[in-house]
Amino acid sequence: MNRRQMLRAAIAPAVVLGVGTGCSEPEPKPGKVQVVDPGDVTSSPSAASASPTLPKGPLTGAPVSTPAAATRQAVAVPLRVSPATTPAGLDAADLVYAEFAEADTLHLTAVFHSKDAAKIGPVTEIRPVDIRSLTVLRPFVGYNGGPTGFLTQFENSDLDGVTPDNDSKVFSGGYTSTAALLKAAPKGGQPPPAPIDHTTDGEALATRDLAPATELTVTVSGGPPMVWRYDQAESVWAGRIGKVTVTAASVIVLTMEYRTLDVRNPSPRSLPSANVFGEGAVLAVSGPNSAKGRWRKPGLPLVCTLADTGGDLLRPQPGNAWVIYAPTTAKVSVK
Repeated sequence: MNRRQMLRAAIAPAVVLGVGTGCSEPEPKPGKVQVVDPGDVTSSPSAASASPTLPKGPLTGAPVSTPAAATRQAVAVPLRVSPATTPAGLDAADLVYAEFAEADTLHLTAVFHSKDAAKIGPVTEIRPVDIRSLTVLRPFVGYNGGPTGFLTQFENSDLDGVTPDNDSKVFSGGYTSTAALLKAAPKGGQPPPAPIDHTTDGEALATRDLAPATELTVTVSGGPPMVWRYDQAESVWAGRIGKVTVTAASVIVLTMEYRTLDVRNPSPRSLPSANVFGEGAVLAVSGPNSAKGRWRKPGLPLVCTLADTGGDLLRPQPGNAWVIYAPTTAKVSVK
């Protein structure tokens, strides 16, 4: 029995993708599916036989840039992006998690594993969403400080990282690189598990309610809409982030509650924060299709699971992915 059959046998129509973090919050009520860490896919026979020379990367399901990249630790960087920002390095990220932040800005958590980036940034402060999204992936994190409470949460997590105050050589003018981060990381870091169940045999994104799609829009009050359009010639989804156009094999929108965090040090302010634990609606686009379903992430050390409306796993095409944390007040539409 394969993974999809096992899941369907265990659940009814609604269920779940994976992301994770570290604030003290009530544990969500257990659902019908026991979600477990899938482990290191780089050691699986299917990953090893994906290519004569290059194995598949656990974050993308696609061949990595070099054989050594499959077994190395991932690195991650939080970025703050406004419409006037020109972010660097996003085109090399395997995964990008996007939280809607203050005003019209985005707080991005970019994860790099299968490819290298010579310039990543602008690097910003650590936030709870970074910890929740990254802990299950075990990356080394490059970040630029943060409120006292957020720094404490990071120190109490299982993550390790570096800031300009710790090692200024890792950063230059507010930017960093995968090479600098990997050099600064402690020895013995492990590669990430697979957070997304990519298709390996040409199967469709979903077994039910699959629909053709050419445009995905996420509209949040107080900022411009985020629009992604399918480029049929390149078989990718393209969107505008700041002043640059980025592409992704898949875009996955998770609808969830946001709450306001009041921080005092080093300066008093209120920040929106996505609660990535629990479950909710998902809308995914991959290739020329879209599908709806449910996501579920029970807690910090567990991957987030995605399922279609029939309870089968959503299986995006191999490649990089953007995971958008949309507040429940957002309008998410596809056509």
